Amino acid sequence: MNHIKPIIIKFIIYCILITMVLLFYGFSFLSLVTLSAILAVVTYVLGDMFTLPLKGNWVATLTDGATVFLGVLIWIVPTYGFYFSTIGGALFVAFLVAVCEWFLHIYVIGRLDREDREPIYD
Repeated sequence: MNHIKPIIIKFIIYCILITMVLLFYGFSFLSLVTLSAILAVVTYVLGDMFTLPLKGNWVATLTDGATVFLGVLIWIVPTYGFYFSTIGGALFVAFLVAVCEWFLHIYVIGRLDREDREPIYD
């Protein structure tokens, strides 16, 4: 249950950002929500569970941004081909996600610190 809230927050952020950018490419809303759900789970496992505790916020943010870039590129290329506009769209989404991930990681780090502390009784 500790992981549900950050994944839902991540999913909502991804839905907003991915839909905001990739809806102009002509994808259906349902396919973009599916992509957001897949990327939210994958980046939570790779970035927040493994990279964030080991390497810190910078590396975890770069990991999440690179994962989103590759995921969006893999999602777009079969439909549109490997063009500058598809790379640009994927880079733009990855940049927006990385900015949001920086702040989400601060939230996750603060939440983990509070859970690990023992209560102080006077």
